[in-house]
Amino acid sequence: MQEKINVLWFRRDLRLDDNAAMYHALKSGIPVLPIFIFDRNILDKLETKADARVGFIHAALIEMQKIFIQHGTAIHCFHDLPETVFKILVSKYNIDTVYFNHDYESYGISRDQKITEILHVHNYKSLSFKDHVIFEKDEIIKDDGKPYTVFTPYSRKWKTIFNQNGIKQFSCKKYYANFLK
Repeated sequence: MQEKINVLWFRRDLRLDDNAAMYHALKSGIPVLPIFIFDRNILDKLETKADARVGFIHAALIEMQKIFIQHGTAIHCFHDLPETVFKILVSKYNIDTVYFNHDYESYGISRDQKITEILHVHNYKSLSFKDHVIFEKDEIIKDDGKPYTVFTPYSRKWKTIFNQNGIKQFSCKKYYANFLK
C-alpha cells in the first residue's frame, strides 16, 4: 500500500514560518506535500493577465520554492479548478489529512466546503486553522453573546483578551524534515 501523506494547501498564507496549517501538518510526522492552486475560478475573471496580485503571488512562490528545494522538496503548483486538483490528488496519493488556513471570503468558504466534501467521500480528513487574523468574529463578543456595536467597549475587550492570551506563534523550521521528498 502507498505511504500516507498530508497535503498542505497554501492560499493567502504564502510564508514558511509562523503558519498555523504548515506547523500542524509538519508536526504530525506524516510526510507533507505542499501545494498551491492558481484558481481558475478567480483568475478567469481578472480583466488583465498582468494583474499585480498574481505577479506578487508568483514572486512569493518562486522565493518559497528556493527554500523548499534546499530542504529536498518542492511546492506543487496547479492552474485549474480546486475541485479538479483535489480529484487528481486523491487519485494519485494516499492522503491522511489536507491542512489549510481559514478563508473568510464567501467564495473561499464555499470552495473549502466543496473540497472537504471531496476529501470526506474518500475518507480523507481536512483541518483548517485560524492564521492571518488575531481574533475571529466570534472571539470578541459581549457577555450576552452578541457582537459589539460600539467601538470603545469592543476595543477594551479586544485589548483585555489580547493581553491575557497574546499571539500564538508557530515555529515551522524545526519540522522541515517532514516535507515529502
